[in-house]
Amino acid sequence: MDKRTNCDKGSKTAATWRPPRRAYGCECARRYTGIEDEYGPSVTAPEKLALQDLLATCPQ
Repeated sequence: MDKRTNCDKGSKTAATWRPPRRAYGCECARRYTGIEDEYGPSVTAPEKLALQDLLATCPQ
């Protein structure tokens, strides 16, 4: 992620921010869920739906 995109994202969650390039959605969701698994913060229902949507873009 470049500096501008990172600044645009700020502290927004998966429910309120998507990467500007749709092709990056899968990688972004994988990283987000990896952090969730490792550190255990809670995921809200809207975040979960957004992550599922992004993960659905991953190649099979």
